[in-house]
Amino acid sequence: MNKFWKTLLKILGKTLLIGFITFVLTFALYMFNGENKLIYYVVRPFLNKHYDSQVRDRKV
Repeated sequence: MNKFWKTLLKILGKTLLIGFITFVLTFALYMFNGENKLIYYVVRPFLNKHYDSQVRDRKV
């Protein structure tokens, strides 16, 4: 096996490992409902603060 194939297999192996780790992390995030918890505890308070601080010119 020459140097090209060894390098190619090493790069392919690292790419597959990174892909597998990424899959496991995103699957765990999905299983523990992490994206909704992030939205509820981080994004929503930020948006509430932003919209509550806007000056209103009309009352509904």
